[in-house]
Amino acid sequence: MATQASNVSFDYVLGYKDAEHERLIRQAALIAPNTERLFRQAGIGPGQRVLDDGSGVGDVSMLLARIVGPSGEVVGIERDASSIGRAEARAAAAGLLNVSFMPTDVSEISSDKCGTPPDSWVSRNSGFDSAGADCGY
Repeated sequence: MATQASNVSFDYVLGYKDAEHERLIRQAALIAPNTERLFRQAGIGPGQRVLDDGSGVGDVSMLLARIVGPSGEVVGIERDASSIGRAEARAAAAGLLNVSFMPTDVSEISSDKCGTPPDSWVSRNSGFDSAGADCGY
């Protein structure tokens, strides 16, 4: 799946198959402690609203949902429908009610889609051109 953003086409080289989803889940488990430490040191905490660009199968979004707690909110942005389906199922199985996933590309976000500006915008493994993003932040 290619996405057009600012006249540049982006492809996720490793694809969106189940084997890649499983690899991403294993990778996320290995680096979760460092990722959590980084987010906390960056000031992400309870009650915040966080946008996760390139949320994939939801590992970072779910980690963030635990950090921001029930009074916070996490919105994962992902362009692949199968990844979103997997992320939604995993978040539901984990009982996380403060995380949702938006089927879009970062270049297509507008203030009417994203609502209240987030306190933080994270992207652990994504490369993107956000020139087209218009959320007022």
